[in-house]
Amino acid sequence: MNRCERSTLFVSLFLLFLLPAFGFAYSCQPATRQIFLAAVTGENSGGIFQLTVEVRPGNGSVYTAVSPRTGFATQSSEEQAVDYAFESAGLDRKGCDVLFRMEGPFGENTVDGPSAGGAMTVATIAALTNRTIRQDVVMTGTISPDGRIGPVGGIIEKSLAASDASASYIVVPKLQVYEALLLSSVSRTKPFHAIEVDDVAGAEGILFSSYSQNFTSKFNPASKPLPQSLKPIPVDADLGRFTLVAKGVVDDLDSTVGKAFAGSQESEESMRLRQYFANETSNYRKLLSLGYPFTAANAAFLLSIDAEYVKIGNQQVDVNGSIDDVSACISRLRPPAKTSENFDWAVGSDLRRIWATQKLNDTIESRSQREGYTTLRDLLYSYSWCGISESLAAQATDVGGKPVDERALAGMASDKVSEAENAITSSPSPDYDSAWHLQNAMKANESGEYGAAIYEATYALSMQQASEMPSDANISAAVEKLASTPPTSLWGKIYYGQGMYLYAQAIDASAEPADAYRILKYASALDAVSSQMKRELASSGQPAPAQTGEKPAATAAPTQNDMLVSAVLGACIAIACIAAAWRLLCRTKLVKEKIILK
Repeated sequence: MNRCERSTLFVSLFLLFLLPAFGFAYSCQPATRQIFLAAVTGENSGGIFQLTVEVRPGNGSVYTAVSPRTGFATQSSEEQAVDYAFESAGLDRKGCDVLFRMEGPFGENTVDGPSAGGAMTVATIAALTNRTIRQDVVMTGTISPDGRIGPVGGIIEKSLAASDASASYIVVPKLQVYEALLLSSVSRTKPFHAIEVDDVAGAEGILFSSYSQNFTSKFNPASKPLPQSLKPIPVDADLGRFTLVAKGVVDDLDSTVGKAFAGSQESEESMRLRQYFANETSNYRKLLSLGYPFTAANAAFLLSIDAEYVKIGNQQVDVNGSIDDVSACISRLRPPAKTSENFDWAVGSDLRRIWATQKLNDTIESRSQREGYTTLRDLLYSYSWCGISESLAAQATDVGGKPVDERALAGMASDKVSEAENAITSSPSPDYDSAWHLQNAMKANESGEYGAAIYEATYALSMQQASEMPSDANISAAVEKLASTPPTSLWGKIYYGQGMYLYAQAIDASAEPADAYRILKYASALDAVSSQMKRELASSGQPAPAQTGEKPAATAAPTQNDMLVSAVLGACIAIACIAAAWRLLCRTKLVKEKIILK
């Protein structure tokens, strides 16, 4: 090798060793980018704040400004954001430092929560790759190691804050139906849209776009068809009466949807939403005709609450006033006089009143840790149970019959509550839902509502036992066995239908019917305790307690007139519930601020 060749080789090797340094220097060229993010600042409100990300040569550290103070969840999100950003950009973070700084009127508040993770990631990528971030876009959403944008709380509060701040868009993770419906109403009155994204790449498509590029809300709810495996259930007098009430709820959903979109400017999004509601309502009517009134009524009522959010727009809600209204509804409820013929209807009314009361109490206790619209939703559930309690009480009065003394069930109630309590407290993995219902059972037993105590204890025990089913158990065989013996009691039949619906869903999806097993097991247990209660009441020598008000007339089964009355009653109560819900939604109030990146 001559001198020239040796020199060429030396220079080539020297340049080869320098290449990593050149690449390193390029990856850590100082850069700063800003992005707007949203936070929950109070029970009903959100705020928009600017996040600044600075990249500069260093040793791979991540720094956070000392003001405002940040919590562990936010700091953890910063680390995840930096890891994904460097990986996405194809760069090594070891020689780079990243600094995060939030700007806004934080005061003495501590900023915490994971919901800024997505925005942190996009801003870091922009700094590393010399991209420009649109300043008319706000973002919220967590970041996962694989780049997915995850769910966060306070979507409504954050979106309304972005709209009020004149942002054109807010980039969000997958929306719940009620969130999308409320935000769609905002989009009909303002040039503002909430854009759902699945991952960082989707967010980049919005935030790195040119200002001339426009976007529309991508929310596109899909109505699932009824399970092909769903078989009709014969409708007897009990299910017939319950079906009429359920039909009123479905009819009211139709009316609510019509009013929600009345007078609004038609758009592609509103057309999609209308079609979604139409498909859902059609499914519920099919369920009624097939003998599944509980499934239809439950789904229709929940969707009615969702539909109410279309009307809210950018209005805030008065949580204190809503609590007062729910409390007033509960205080108006009067337990119906119990008879041998209406006992199941009356106990069903007692149960819903107990649920409404407990849900209200739980909501009041947890409201300081939750967003206003989430709190409102819980209050609407409580109000709904109150309305259903009133409806079932009216049905009990309409059925009438021979008075019975519920005190005859005191011993049975104590035994059932103790059995459920032992099962839950001795379990290495107590079921939360079971524990909640056990708490209700204990309170009902203490207050002398023994029928409700028995039903709640039965639910708690059934769900706890179902949750402990061995992993190697043949759940399909257990479901087949339960499905082969339809219950004969009112609530046994009602929940049996729900269990069979879930079973059909599992069959179509080739999935394990765990949910169907839980409900069918409960339906079977309801049948057993209902028969036992009837025996206890029949064998009791105690006289019935004195009845107040008009004595109910006895009826063997609903006549055509009875059915008409039930239908009208159910529709009226449903309308009253939705009207009250709307009243709850329309109030406004001011709240004390706090900063939560949920």
